[in-house]
Amino acid sequence: MNTQENDAILAAEYVLGLVDAPTRQLLDRRMNEDDAFAKQVLHWQKAFSGIDAITEESVPSPEIWQKISHKVNHDTRTTTPLRPAAWLGWSLAAALAGILIFNVVRQPDSSVEMRPVAVLNGTQSDAQFIVSLDKSARLLRVSSLNVVLPQAKNLQLWLIKGHEPPQSIGLITERGSNEFQLAANMLDNQTTLAVSLEPVGGSPLVGPSGPIVYMGKTVMD
Repeated sequence: MNTQENDAILAAEYVLGLVDAPTRQLLDRRMNEDDAFAKQVLHWQKAFSGIDAITEESVPSPEIWQKISHKVNHDTRTTTPLRPAAWLGWSLAAALAGILIFNVVRQPDSSVEMRPVAVLNGTQSDAQFIVSLDKSARLLRVSSLNVVLPQAKNLQLWLIKGHEPPQSIGLITERGSNEFQLAANMLDNQTTLAVSLEPVGGSPLVGPSGPIVYMGKTVMD
C-alpha cells in the first residue's frame, strides 16, 4: 500500500470519527499543516454528504441521545481549541456524523462496530464503495457513495487473493449499504475486492463474465 492510499483510508476514518482521541489531535494539526491531507479530508466530507439522500429519517431513542450528549460534552472538555479553518472542516464532519447516526439507528443491529478496510474506485471520481469490516472479521458491509445501480443488470462483489480464482461474495442490490457474511480469515493485505457488471442474478461463469467497474485493495491492521 502506498502513502496516498493509506492517507485516503485515514482521511475517511477521520471524517467518520473512527479514530481515537490522540490520533484525532494529531490529525487536527495535520489538517492545518498538510494541504494534500486536507484535500483528502475535504473529498471525503463531500463524498459522505451524499448519504443523506439515501437515508430514511428515524428518531433515536432517549437512551441514544443521552449517550450522544455525554460523548459530545466529554469531547468538548478534552479537545484543544481549533483554528477557524479547522473548525469549519469539523463543522462539516459533525453534520456528516449526525447523518451517519440516523443511518446506524435504523439498522437491525446498531451495536456492530465497523471499520473501513477498503475504498473501491471506478472510472467516475465521485462514485465509490466504502468497504467496512466488523471486529470478528466475519461481517462485510459495502456502502455506496454516489453509485447508481444499473437497470436490468446487477453489480457483483468479488474477492481476489493473489493468483487465485476470484470468489463471489454476493450481489450489490441495495442503494445504501449491503452486508455479506464471510468465512474466517478471508481478508488480508493481499486481498483485492472488485465489483463487476453482470446479468440479473449474477455471473453465469465461475468468475466475472462482465467488466470490472470498481476495484480496491483491503488494508488490515
